[in-house]
Amino acid sequence: MVSRRDRGAGGPGVEVRRAAFRVLSDVRKGSYADRAAADRFRELTGRDRALGQEIAYGTIRLRDRLDAELSGLVDRPLTTLDPPLLDWLRLGLYQLRETRIPPHAAVHATVEGTRSELGRGPSGLANAVLRRADREAREPPVFPDPETTPEAWLSTYGSHPDWLIRRWLARWPLADVRRLVENDNRAPPVTLRLLESRSGNLEPGDTDSELSLEPLPDWPGMVRLMAGDPARVLARRKAIAQDPAASAVVEFIGPEIEGPVLDVCAAPGGKAAALAQLAPGARPFVAADVAVARTRLAAETLRRTGSDARPVVMDGRRPAIRSARTVLLDAPCSGTGVLRRRPDARWRISERRLDSLRDLQAELLDACAELLEPGGLLVYATCSLEPEENQAQVESFLSRRPEFEREPSTGMTGRAEKCLTECGDLEVLPFETGTDGAFASRLRKGDNG
Repeated sequence: MVSRRDRGAGGPGVEVRRAAFRVLSDVRKGSYADRAAADRFRELTGRDRALGQEIAYGTIRLRDRLDAELSGLVDRPLTTLDPPLLDWLRLGLYQLRETRIPPHAAVHATVEGTRSELGRGPSGLANAVLRRADREAREPPVFPDPETTPEAWLSTYGSHPDWLIRRWLARWPLADVRRLVENDNRAPPVTLRLLESRSGNLEPGDTDSELSLEPLPDWPGMVRLMAGDPARVLARRKAIAQDPAASAVVEFIGPEIEGPVLDVCAAPGGKAAALAQLAPGARPFVAADVAVARTRLAAETLRRTGSDARPVVMDGRRPAIRSARTVLLDAPCSGTGVLRRRPDARWRISERRLDSLRDLQAELLDACAELLEPGGLLVYATCSLEPEENQAQVESFLSRRPEFEREPSTGMTGRAEKCLTECGDLEVLPFETGTDGAFASRLRKGDNG
């Protein structure tokens, strides 16, 4: 949450809003939010960068909530507005409703930004709409009733696609889905895995006047950044920015693995770096990805953490290596377990996309099965909550690959141990843990496979 100290009345405040607007514009044209933010906020530092990211990401997350209120503030259908103007209205309303920025600063900087980008006419409309929104702040907009029409409430006020809400309500109680939606709509904390410490213990000098870390005792090796720049931690220590759910997948695989090891979809390299550190005897270790740019991301993570894992550009459906003893397939997926972290992902996924991802995952699993040595371990993982990509995908694989069987993980501790299912899979559910979501299954190939 942004503090009341905001420079909206001056030039810097307008520049922050312009940068946030350009992130929204880039996303609307097909860019990913994280890449757009890295580009548009490059010249911003400190509080300005934090403010820009909050209002841009928050506006993307809560798009449908904002539009539901804007529909009552604008005297014409939102579909008739030019998309850039609608983006400015969303940015302004987000600041008024979801931050502690003084209303006059939020309105002034947003209107000035609209004028500089779109001209006087659109800025006049933005001024009228946002000032009306400020005047009516004590009269909350009417959303569907959460008790009588929970699906409508969760898709408007909760700002999630209605098809996704329907499928979640078919699987889980309303209270759990509400917690899941609320978790998705909060900006995630910065958490890091310390690669030199399984316990997450901090060393002298890890905390100073500008940096504060707090161990997460329920998640081995994890700390939360309470204050300061995560780059300072990454510069000082062998560490990776990683959510506890993703770290739990590494613990689920465990140190007792054998080489050669292949991480098929390794970018951005966090799991590869953590697993290589956790199992130093499992070598050679290859971290592969299909795209050159993504492989470079993994290579940078491995280089920075001092890992000897080797980055390779490779399509997992057509492996460029003959065999491996351990294979990690962190498969491309819908990402419904990380919607709080990827603000635009909820608006990108669809049922059709889910079907195509299932086919890709099955193809990757079969390719990994072929290169795995007899007696070897295949770990299938996703950051999805959808059963078609998780349990059902594993069951389908086992039905066509009888030489494989599930194998339970041993030695897990902390909160992740409670996330093991009856059949031995790892299933981290955000409404239970307050983290991202994750799934993983250990699949052992028979000695005669």
